[in-house]
Amino acid sequence: MPKIMQQPVPEFVKPYFKAAGIKIKKFFTPASFEKDLKKFLARNHVLHLGTCKGRVPRVTPLEYRLNGLTFYILSEGGGKFANLKENKRVSFGIAEPYDSRGDFFGNKGMQAWGTAAVYSLRDEPAKFHAALKKMNAAKGYHKIEINNLLPQFNYRIIEIIPDKIKYGNPREGVFQVTWGRK
Repeated sequence: MPKIMQQPVPEFVKPYFKAAGIKIKKFFTPASFEKDLKKFLARNHVLHLGTCKGRVPRVTPLEYRLNGLTFYILSEGGGKFANLKENKRVSFGIAEPYDSRGDFFGNKGMQAWGTAAVYSLRDEPAKFHAALKKMNAAKGYHKIEINNLLPQFNYRIIEIIPDKIKYGNPREGVFQVTWGRK
């Protein structure tokens, strides 16, 4: 059962929010928070995936699709897969651009931690196609035509199930909320 924890706004910050016309929302259920979070996620489509092999981290920007709060990424290769073979624990961030000089409260972003699974078209076609269906590949920015994928690449889908998500979007009333799967 998901849980949320919302940091209280520090007293010394409250007058600044008030002067900027910002009213901070209070989330009483995980579902109410998830609704706001999904609006943010629907406006975006690129995450920065952090993987690690040994003591060497790697961050890769990737386009994602959602099914609930499960993230799906279609990729043809790269060092992230060697990292994921060794370590399934991942972190990723999603942020929208803003000008801190023009709008100090304009920062919008989230960070998540979770576990990744990888499904290969060559090695696990049934799991790959099931994940492709879950990621609603026909919807979004461009249609993925599975028959048009170049056969030279070993296409894989990375499925990320977050355990924890931290999200902030002060301009829209979200102040330091942490969502946990358990």
